Amino acid sequence: MILALGLALAGSCGDGGALPADGPLPQRVLLISLDTLRADHTGFGGHDQDTTPFLDSLAERGVVFDNHFANSNCTLPSHATMLTGLHYPSHGVFPPKNDTDPIKVLPQSAVTLAERFQEEGYSTAAFTSHGAWLNEAHGFNQGFDHFVSRWTDADTIIEDYLELVDESPQENSFTFLHFFDIHSDNAQKGPCLPYQSTPKLVKQFAGEKPEGFTGCSSTPGREHQCSSKYLKDLSMKIEPLPEDHLEYIIGLYDAGIRHLDEKLRGLFEELEKRGQLENTLVIITSDHGESFFEHESMLHDTHHDEVARVPLIILLPSTSGVAPRRIEALTQSTDLAPTILDLCGLEPIGQLPSLAPAIMLNEEPDDGLILFHGHILVGRDEVGEYKFVKTGRNKPPIFYDRGEDPGEQHNLLSDTQYQTDQRARLLAIYTQLNELFADCKDINEMLASLDSGDGATLSEERIAELKNLGYLGGGADEPARNSDGDSSEQQEPGDL
Repeated sequence: MILALGLALAGSCGDGGALPADGPLPQRVLLISLDTLRADHTGFGGHDQDTTPFLDSLAERGVVFDNHFANSNCTLPSHATMLTGLHYPSHGVFPPKNDTDPIKVLPQSAVTLAERFQEEGYSTAAFTSHGAWLNEAHGFNQGFDHFVSRWTDADTIIEDYLELVDESPQENSFTFLHFFDIHSDNAQKGPCLPYQSTPKLVKQFAGEKPEGFTGCSSTPGREHQCSSKYLKDLSMKIEPLPEDHLEYIIGLYDAGIRHLDEKLRGLFEELEKRGQLENTLVIITSDHGESFFEHESMLHDTHHDEVARVPLIILLPSTSGVAPRRIEALTQSTDLAPTILDLCGLEPIGQLPSLAPAIMLNEEPDDGLILFHGHILVGRDEVGEYKFVKTGRNKPPIFYDRGEDPGEQHNLLSDTQYQTDQRARLLAIYTQLNELFADCKDINEMLASLDSGDGATLSEERIAELKNLGYLGGGADEPARNSDGDSSEQQEPGDL
């Protein structure tokens, strides 16, 4: 049996066990999250600016997913999904709405990617640059032998990671690197222009600073609103936005992307020198994108493609025999955990089937049902691609035909005749969303029962369901594990 077929059969349908492959499996796994990178501002994503020459070179050698979606517009739940294979309503991790709300910690009963690799003898390490959210207090240290979370930039993340590699090189390892540099506030460096880079890159991508632009609000009494807070004022229409200012801000964003792309090139060169890229599986993606008034909003407080659609490159070892290609199917962050494990010949975890069979056998995977937060569904049916947004009681729902209206400008449900003509289709989609959300809530309640010590009340059917998902580390009577860490958090600017 060739390697490709062996990996394709490796537990890809949640059958409870990964089958061995005849060829070498990846020894190292490197999962990289580039916070706030939207897909269409990369070269391999079709951008007309030279923002990502290094990532483009990786894309030419890897498998690129052209319709990949994050499951949230917020850093915290989006990364919880990446690392667990659970939709947001299933893991329930979300920022507190105010200082008195309790922190919603990643369920201890859930199995993370790091825990799964750790069980198989891999060394595990994480370096995150969002000290307020991607930290021990929210449970993100689960399964990591070495875990560092603090506000910092790419230089520090790379330096710390390479120092660990030099001190204790491992034959089998899983590493998660999170870079915050593209975000409108680079770490916490005080009042600054949105999207940090260098003067040379600013000149290349943004040009000369337009008259009156400071990166801070000009509204009297709000001059202290800089960077992300300034962009928030633009969204709220508190601050005027001349067209040349918007173009300059977009240029600053592109300069920030190019700046991080250069840092990544340096990282990979150093790993190559150390022999750390040999037989390594590399996954590069993002937690959400960024808006530039495509839908009357800045930052990432919306569900449209500029925020929801993110890049995904999977670079397999050369020994895999997998040729570079593009995948058009709808995929999402929830796919990552089961796919990564399956590509390593390990039993998958999560709610969705692994994409490994399609990757290894050069096939197009089935379209996924994209669940964004818990109330937005993106999918394809016999009519075409759509987005359905289930809003609150006081707002009507929204439905876009993404084939005819890729910019999502026209809510078809504002047309009563369309509602009548498409009633059966709309009802089917509405039912799918409700059923998927209900399944997620069931999982969330089961995990909460286990974490609270009430697992003994779960039925055998529920326990079996959790085990089939790979999300029950032991029997129902297993003691709940406690997390510790600083609970005093600050909210990330611009995130919901």
